[in-house]
Amino acid sequence: MNVRTIAIACAVAVGLTAPVLADDMGKMSPASKTFDFKAQNGSGETGTVTLTAAGDDSTVVVIDLKGAPSAAQPAHIHVGPCAKLDPKPTFPLDSVVDGKSKTTIKQPISKLDDGTFAVNVHKSTTEIATYVACADITAAK
Repeated sequence: MNVRTIAIACAVAVGLTAPVLADDMGKMSPASKTFDFKAQNGSGETGTVTLTAAGDDSTVVVIDLKGAPSAAQPAHIHVGPCAKLDPKPTFPLDSVVDGKSKTTIKQPISKLDDGTFAVNVHKSTTEIATYVACADITAAK
């Protein structure tokens, strides 16, 4: 075979497989999603939580709050939504300190972004019953 024949064969092969790859990629969850926190109980704490796929079976959860104190604030993923939060945490997260937290959990992002869960932040370890911020993890569209 000459170089030209090989080049044409490669171009045809790529052209035939590209639509298949696009279809498969269209069915996958995005690698990263960000959701907004809403302040609760007059805290004034707002910000975002970002979920990022970390392989097939884990998700990195990054919390970034504005107006948060420097003291540790416990955070969790609960069955939600925020308006009807199940008080029993489903996934514990590293406490928010100075408005920041980063935790890797053993759960694929595709199991978290189905509209079932919410992320909440508590006022402090001593005032665990007081929620200061919550973000609904809404279903993928």
